[in-house]
Amino acid sequence: MEFLPESFKTREAVGIHLRSKTILSCLPHRLSLLVFLRHSGCIFSREAIHDLKEISEICLSFPPVLFFFPGKLKDAEEFFAGVWEDASVVADAKTEFYSDLGLETANLVQLAGPEVLIGTARATLKGHFYGIPGSNPLQMPGVFLVVRDRIVWEHRYRHIGDHPDWKNIPGVTLLPGAEFGPDVMPA
Repeated sequence: MEFLPESFKTREAVGIHLRSKTILSCLPHRLSLLVFLRHSGCIFSREAIHDLKEISEICLSFPPVLFFFPGKLKDAEEFFAGVWEDASVVADAKTEFYSDLGLETANLVQLAGPEVLIGTARATLKGHFYGIPGSNPLQMPGVFLVVRDRIVWEHRYRHIGDHPDWKNIPGVTLLPGAEFGPDVMPA
């Protein structure tokens, strides 16, 4: 089992709706999903936010999501305004947290290969479109399921459109309805 890098305990984070000044102290003592997005113009970032918001509203047992945005705080606020008002977001303009987890810049195939075109069709059919590229347009995304400082599952994107199946994350049981809140686990 891997652990989050030391920087998640020590480096000060700025963002939206953060409960503390460091990442680790923002996380609850149960499963959390760390979602590292691409820039604000990325169709796949828009798709991920929409899908995660929808699942979080339907299934209260879904783990809380902490987004990482590769831009300035002002850009993150503008990007999430009207999309997911109460989302918790770390603005990481220098992509330091991305680098600490080994999320690199994309190559040409990861940006525009045939699989990306299939992903673009999927996202477009859901009603999402490309926007104006924001800062760090070559940054690769990533998803990490953590319990405090332990990484229990990760999704390393093969290409920018490599959308994980949010409803089938190992270790996450989706229980619809208010009777199954985030702290109630099935027997």
